[in-house]
Amino acid sequence: MRRELPVVLAALAAAATLAVPAASAATQGRSFVFYAKATHAQFINHADDRARGNKANPFNAEALATPPKANKGKKGARAGDNALFSLNVYSDPALTRLVGTATYSCTFNFAQEAICEADFELAKGTMIAMGPAKLDGRPIVLAVTGGTGRYVGAHGQVTSTSSSARKGTQVLHFQLG
Repeated sequence: MRRELPVVLAALAAAATLAVPAASAATQGRSFVFYAKATHAQFINHADDRARGNKANPFNAEALATPPKANKGKKGARAGDNALFSLNVYSDPALTRLVGTATYSCTFNFAQEAICEADFELAKGTMIAMGPAKLDGRPIVLAVTGGTGRYVGAHGQVTSTSSSARKGTQVLHFQLG
């Protein structure tokens, strides 16, 4: 049985080597646009956790943690707070042809910026993306880091901007390389 394992691993590695370039070629150099409309949004304020953190600092048990100066006294999101968004994704700007859904999960850091992870569940596969973002109305640009189905091996970026033509609609511009 031990001698069979290297043969099986070699076969799996060869199959993966052949499959990924072929699938990646399907998305290579593609640029396309989808339109998204939020269906749900949730903001999670972790103020109660910050108060608990002032009493117990796991990195130095003898030092008390102090709130970061960058956010001290400011309104809005603070480090550790979360913003979650669910969206319906459409192929047309009139929002009549539903092609999937998207979910953004963003965790704020000290400069009222966030690290966002996005999951796009589309008719012909999924894509995942992640990166830093300011959730203040500016475009959000995330790195596409992979996918399934038609999007296996996808890499590139997705830019989300507010639609000037339709209030509350996001334009998702994918550029895959």
